[in-house]
Parts: sequence; C-alpha cells; structure tokens
Amino acid sequence: MSLHSTLRFSDPGTFAARSIEAHEIALSGGTTSTLDSRILRAWRRSGAAGISPDQQAPSSVLSREEIADARGQTPLHRVAGDVVASVADTSAAGRHLVVVSDTRGRVLWRAGSAQVLRRADSIAFVEGADWSEKSIGTNGISLALEAGTLAHATAGEHFVRAHHGWTCTASPIRNSRGRIVGVLDVSHPLRYSSAETAALVRCGTRLAESLLAALPSPFDSDSRTEASYAGTPGRDAGHNRAAHASAVTSIRLLGWKPAVIRADGTSIPLTPRRAELLALLASREAWSARSLSEALYEDPSATTTVRGEVRRLRQLTGLSIDSQPYSLCPRERECVDFLSVEHPDDLLPDSEIPAIIDLRYGI
Repeated sequence: MSLHSTLRFSDPGTFAARSIEAHEIALSGGTTSTLDSRILRAWRRSGAAGISPDQQAPSSVLSREEIADARGQTPLHRVAGDVVASVADTSAAGRHLVVVSDTRGRVLWRAGSAQVLRRADSIAFVEGADWSEKSIGTNGISLALEAGTLAHATAGEHFVRAHHGWTCTASPIRNSRGRIVGVLDVSHPLRYSSAETAALVRCGTRLAESLLAALPSPFDSDSRTEASYAGTPGRDAGHNRAAHASAVTSIRLLGWKPAVIRADGTSIPLTPRRAELLALLASREAWSARSLSEALYEDPSATTTVRGEVRRLRQLTGLSIDSQPYSLCPRERECVDFLSVEHPDDLLPDSEIPAIIDLRYGI
C-alpha cells in the first residue's frame, strides 16, 4: 500500500520521515516511488517555476489595500466570515489554522489561535501571501487548485523545506455553476495530524457552497436560468435546438475530475458531494430520502439536506432526477461511466464514504 494510505494519519511521524527522505532523493536527481506521482509532478513544476526548496517566503504578498481589493473581486467575501468563524478554533488551545484563498491561491482570510497564527507568520502563511505553486511551490492550496478536489500536503510533500513541519488539507469551493471560486484550507503542526481534518474541511466547504447557492451572484457571468439549458414542450425550434444541445451524453465519475458532459461539449464540474450523490443515484434504480441520507451522511435523519443537494444537482446539471423515490432516468443512467466497467476501482478516488467504497470494490 502507498505511504499516503497507510501512514498519513495513523503514524504522522513515520510519514514525515519517509516523505522528507523522498523529497531529498527527488531533489538530488534520484527516483522514488514512495509518494503519489501527482506530488512528484507538482515538485517538477515548482522547480521549473524557479522556486527554491530553501525559499523562506512567497514570491509576492499583497498590501492591505490590495487585500481589500482582492476580497471585493471574489464572491467569497460575502460568506468567508461565516465559514472561517464556523471552522476556526481561536481559543488559547486551538491547534489549527483556517485559511480561505481566491482562485489564484492568494490567502485572503485566516483565523486561528494566537499560538498557531504566530507559527504561520514564521512561514509567511499570512493574509495577502501568494500560496500558488508558482509563488511558493507545492502546498495544500496549490494541490487543491490543480486537482479540483480535496488534497493533502503533509511534511515532505511540501516543496519548500520550511513547510515540512506542517500538514495541510484543502478543498476547492465551487459556485452554483460548479466553477471554482476559491479554496478552504485547514493547516496545523504535524504532530496534530488527524483524519478528522478532512471531515472538517469538507463540512466547511459544503457550508461555503450552500451559503453561496443561497445568494444571487452578480459575479457569475454565466448566470443563465434553468430554462436556457432544458427545452420546454411547445416552445419554438430554437428552444428545441437548445434542448438537444443541453442533453447529457456522458457522466464522468471515474478519476479525479467528475463532471457531466452535454451534447454541445459543455463540461459541468461536480463538487465531491454532488459527485457522490450522483454515483449513488446511478448505482440503483430508486432511493428513498432516508436511505440516501444514511449513505451520504451516515445519518438517516438528514433528509432535508439530501433534498437540497438533489435540488441543486438538478439545477446545476439539468439531469432528470425523479423524487419520491429519487431515481435517475434510464437514458441518463446509461451515460454513467463506472456502470460500464467491470472493476470501477477509480470511482471518486477521494471519497471516503462507505457506500462509495463498496461500489468501488464491488462489495
């Protein structure tokens, strides 16, 4: 098994030692199979961008005025305060740092205990700092932006040595159209590594996306209504052509970038939660709200949350999802990629919910 899957949280000390050893081997020109190939590729990009592993600070840091301007240019300014307040622990005993960045990887909001903030200051993990790959090398934020899904950077997985004492978990935040509008990152000193961090990041991301979905978005230049994606019976030929163009031809759930593909070539990215929901809907002919709640959240009483997620999935993709019970129409089920392969072991690789793991391994 890979270093990632066995030791990241169960034995962070060993993970750190082996990842730092792999870091030194790779940077000295050697080869290593210890780490995920995505990390190795990210290191190569970092070096090609001119980043030094001994670099102490990002290539650029915004001024106070520039931070205010950057915040005003992202829709996250309307929800970031609530999200950070919900995820952060600012008590004296707080161990983790919460950061929200824009799509360029620039840190625009952060919160944590005074002790954690001081440690973050020492590596310039501060508001206004550019934590993109081209500015400070491989890190949690840059990996999340590159992969488009939740990502970890622990100890030696960071390109810059000064970051090897940290572990970071980050996830993209998407708007109602499925476009990435920023990143939520939770970071803390390595000794506090815990699998619970991923759950915290996922909850914070879902909160941000739910708050964004509840607001009208003047920042969304593609704010077409649902009617522009699906034809309505009785409309003219122009609307019928639009309906044909919006028909779903492929539902991609294998691999790292789940998406719904339309006949006109439009690709609609899916958040991890919506991809999990769609995978479950496709896996059987019908689901009750209660059974979906238990599969997605391990909480059969979370039916209101499930109904909201199904509604947003319909709005985002135009998929035909019936209610009471919930079911994906047969024509669209035929478009789901993992249903046509014998061993879908690449089904939503980042998903950790038991129902998806069972589908992945045919249990």
